[in-house]
Amino acid sequence: MSAIQTTVVLAMTADGKISAVDPKAPRDADPDDQAHLEYQVSFADLVLVGAGTIRAEGGTFTIRNPELLAARKVRGQSPQPITCVVSGSLDLSLDLPFLSQDIERWIFTTRTGLERNSDTKTLQKLAELIDLGDTDLDWDRAYSLITERGIHKIVVLGGGSLTASLVKAGRIDDWWLTIWPVIFGGKYAPSPVEGEGFLPSAAPHLQLVETRQIGSELFLHYRILK
Repeated sequence: MSAIQTTVVLAMTADGKISAVDPKAPRDADPDDQAHLEYQVSFADLVLVGAGTIRAEGGTFTIRNPELLAARKVRGQSPQPITCVVSGSLDLSLDLPFLSQDIERWIFTTRTGLERNSDTKTLQKLAELIDLGDTDLDWDRAYSLITERGIHKIVVLGGGSLTASLVKAGRIDDWWLTIWPVIFGGKYAPSPVEGEGFLPSAAPHLQLVETRQIGSELFLHYRILK
């Protein structure tokens, strides 16, 4: 396990979907799942979120519980973790609410994204843009930078493409998975891990270390075996 602890926190339906076919379709927030998410995020120094997720949701998740905010202060953490959006193409609209939230913002991107986006100069005033490669994100470079910045705890909030790239890079240590008691269906609805997939011989294996049940929801905590 690396000095940086990286935890994925995701929720999916009973049929394995992290959102409906239309990711912007409204869904009632579940208070138990939201409380669980807030608790997990409260330990983070840095939150990683994919560009597709931030485009669908508009803004990043923030901590509001006074007890959790007080605990962060005791631990010497900032009130809110840094949120880093991962976007190789830098395809981000300037009117995203994320860009005006009262948080520290990073964007992991590529040299190609920086060169092609006509709003790069404006984005640089709103977030720290970090070049991690010519056309592809280099996670070794990213984690070197994260280490240099003194970050110890990362929470990954998806979506599926970001999670897939981190699993492939061997950067995930553990995984909290909420199972919603609902079925979304849909051949093209997103799943927790997308990308190219893994052959059975190379598929990462998990060890179940904790389970919780609240009503019909399940909260499963896995450790990735390395």
